[in-house]
Amino acid sequence: MEGKELPGKGHEVSTRGSSFCIRRFKDDPFSPADIIAFRTMSSLMVAYLWIAFQNEVPMLFVGGTASGKTTTLNAMCIFIPWQMKIVSIESTREVNIPQPNWVPGLTRQGFGGESTEGVIGEFELLKAALRERPEYIIVGEIRGAEAYVLFQAMATGHCAYSTVHADSVPSLVHRLENKPIDIPRVLLPALEACSIQIQTRINGKRVRRTKQLVEIVGIDPNSLEVITNEVFRWDVTSDDFIFSGKSYVLEKIMVKLNYSQDDMRRELRTRKRILEWMVLNDIRKADQVSQIVTEYYVRPNEILARVDGLR
Repeated sequence: MEGKELPGKGHEVSTRGSSFCIRRFKDDPFSPADIIAFRTMSSLMVAYLWIAFQNEVPMLFVGGTASGKTTTLNAMCIFIPWQMKIVSIESTREVNIPQPNWVPGLTRQGFGGESTEGVIGEFELLKAALRERPEYIIVGEIRGAEAYVLFQAMATGHCAYSTVHADSVPSLVHRLENKPIDIPRVLLPALEACSIQIQTRINGKRVRRTKQLVEIVGIDPNSLEVITNEVFRWDVTSDDFIFSGKSYVLEKIMVKLNYSQDDMRRELRTRKRILEWMVLNDIRKADQVSQIVTEYYVRPNEILARVDGLR
C-alpha cells in the first residue's frame, strides 16, 4: 500500500483482542500556504525557509510522534527549484512533491522469515543515491547507520533534509551523538539549521506549532559545545512567533548571491507578501503553490504584479 501504513497485532500479544492502526497520507499534500493557514509557522518563518530551501541549506525537521515533521518537510520541498534533481529515501512512501526530476526510493524487506537475503535498507539506498549526483537528498527519517552517510553527504556539499525524533536542540544533539545513530560531533556543523515542532492544545483544540527554528553555527573550540542561534521561537502566551533579527544562514546566502542587507530584507519581505497573498486568496493546493513559486523564480515581476492586483 503505497503511502499507507497498517501496523497490527494479533490476540497473542494484544490482550484485549487483535488491534491495528491505519496511517493514511493525503494524496494532495499540504502546501506552505496550508502551514501558514494552520499557524504551524508564521509567514515570515516560511519566507525564511523558502530562501533556505532554494539556496540548498541542509536541515532537519525535529519533533515527537505526530508532531507534523514529515508534513512540514514535504510542504517546504515545494520551494526546491523545479529543474533540480531530487532523490528521496523512505521505508514508507510519505514524501509527495511535484518536481519532475524527483527519484523516489523505497526500502525493501527480505524474502522471508528472519533472513536478510534481499533486504535493501536506507543505508544501501543512500549510498546508491550519492552516485546519482542529486542536488537534493530527502531521507524520510534517520534512525541508524544511514545518518552517518547523510552527514558525510552534507559535509561534502550535498543538500539533505530529513526528520528525527527529539524535542529540543540538546536532545537532538544527544540522539545524533549516541547509538544507534552515532554521529561524531565534528560533523554536526554540516547541519546548518533545524526546525523543532510540537503537538499541543490551544483552547482545547489539538494544534501543531514550530517551537523553534535554530541554526547550527559551529563548535566552540574550548568547550566543544555546539554553538546555536535561535532565529524564531514560538511564544506560548501570545501564540505568536518571534523573530530574533539575526540569521547566520541568511548572511551566508547574502555572500553567495552578492546581496546587501537591504537586498536580503527586501527579498524576505517580498516572499512573505507572496505567501500571505496566497493564504488570503485561498491558493493553497500544492500544485497551485508550486506553480507560483516556479513562476517567481523565472518571472518575479509578473508574480508581484498579480500580488499587487495589477494583473
